[in-house]
Amino acid sequence: MRIQLTPGTSLTSIEGKSVLFSVKTGESYGLNETAAEMLKLGLEGGIDHAVAWFVQNYDAPPDEIRGDIDELARDLERVKLARIVAD
Repeated sequence: MRIQLTPGTSLTSIEGKSVLFSVKTGESYGLNETAAEMLKLGLEGGIDHAVAWFVQNYDAPPDEIRGDIDELARDLERVKLARIVAD
């Protein structure tokens, strides 16, 4: 499973903050540093890759990290800025 931005959505940095923006809907979604890293890793290598990276770099249980990434992905899906797709 991986995260994919919906068509017309881009991830950009504005004044040092990561923001998702949809040119189709005009919706924007600000991300804190951790959420932005989760998203970037989920886009690049998939959700399992993102979980593995956070497990290796942070002192948190894999189940907790997976839950946080899944929650972020669901939130982005709900506002139609991203979707979860099979690899």
